[in-house]
Amino acid sequence: MPTDSTRTGDTTTVADAPWVGPAFLIGLPLAGAALGWGLTFIVEWIVGLSWFPFQGLFELFTDLSPTLQLVVGLAAGVVLGLVVAFLVLHEMLTVTVGRDAIGLERGDYEREIHRADVTGVFVQDKRIVVLGPRRRELANVEFDLDRDRLAAALRRHGYGWLPDGDPYAAEFKRWVPGADGLPQGANAVLKARQHALEKSNTGDLRELLDELDALGVVVHDKDKKQYWRLADPA
Repeated sequence: MPTDSTRTGDTTTVADAPWVGPAFLIGLPLAGAALGWGLTFIVEWIVGLSWFPFQGLFELFTDLSPTLQLVVGLAAGVVLGLVVAFLVLHEMLTVTVGRDAIGLERGDYEREIHRADVTGVFVQDKRIVVLGPRRRELANVEFDLDRDRLAAALRRHGYGWLPDGDPYAAEFKRWVPGADGLPQGANAVLKARQHALEKSNTGDLRELLDELDALGVVVHDKDKKQYWRLADPA
């Protein structure tokens, strides 16, 4: 998506361009209304498909007059479009780079990392990662903004930008149950996290990732698989 960076005082904010939010709030409801309008032309065909879900709702829809079908279809489409638009807006990433800290906010995820704890920042596999002491990852969140704007903001405020990506990428190993070399208790946490990964349970994934961080284990996810490496000992 188009990205904007705004400098205010001692901070620079990297986020989606200001027009992106209004575009979703207008465009998606309009698209939903168009789908609702189109539904009035194909609802009879849908009712004839016995395998199609929610047949009861579509049959009720066919009982309405053509005018009510149009009104209900348009209204339902607009509401659906608004719901999707707000979900999209909720998941937009904002990175605030300041003299004293880096802030990350995306949906329910919020993290502020103090400058003294940041040893480097990189983007890899469409994720932004903030490295800290002992080669730990202090933040790891989905990234869909402009890398160059992020890099410029970090350099402007004196943070270490790693243009070549993860300097420790070669150390990651795929996790399998009972893997050797992990600290005591880590295999159990990774097993629970694998279950959460397969269920796409975001809350559990983040909570269990924090537990692994406390054990000195760094984890990356790819295609529903976990890859791990060790942080340096405390």
